[in-house]
Amino acid sequence: MILEKISVKTMRQKVYDQLRDKIISAEILPGESISLRDLAKGFGVSLMPVREALWQLESEKIIVIESNKRIRVNSLTAKEMEEALRLRIILESLAAERSCDLMPEVEIPKLKRLVESMEASTDRPKIFMRKNTQFHFTIYSHADSPLLFETIERLCARVGPYVYSYVIGKQELSLPMKCHWEMFEGFVERNKKKIVESLQKDLETTARIIISSLEASS
Repeated sequence: MILEKISVKTMRQKVYDQLRDKIISAEILPGESISLRDLAKGFGVSLMPVREALWQLESEKIIVIESNKRIRVNSLTAKEMEEALRLRIILESLAAERSCDLMPEVEIPKLKRLVESMEASTDRPKIFMRKNTQFHFTIYSHADSPLLFETIERLCARVGPYVYSYVIGKQELSLPMKCHWEMFEGFVERNKKKIVESLQKDLETTARIIISSLEASS
């Protein structure tokens, strides 16, 4: 019995992690509706671990479970996006500063490869979005603060689909690329000020486009 419980919990966590990753990377977009059965079939699992993963995502306000057993990504208002921006600037700046001190030198080339991959995929928005997420999360993973990293992940799950829908999928990407190259250079130089200024410029510019679009549509 104990082994079975551990197995079920692990399966739920795997489904949860994959779903959240797909939402962060904008593979599931706001307003897009998916059935619980389709998810279970896609993952090749029973309904129970999918239900449990969805309950957790709903408790975090990342998704909405509808009465017809379908799910959709939760919508954000302009005011909520403004709040998310303020929190992201505080939390991601802290994580980046800590990573500047703690990231091993051997990890720096990995950051460069990710920025190069982003630059090579500016004409393929969904790949660009995934590489963008990998770049940021690689930085934050070296902050040696699991709770901080988890909080950032949850915030990114709320705003990620909007980053794709309003910015990466529609806008010219030279400014985001410039910000990411400057962040990388900051890590090469171990220059916290340069890293944080570039990060905040990246977050602020992106969020302002989204907020303006949300205000116009409301």
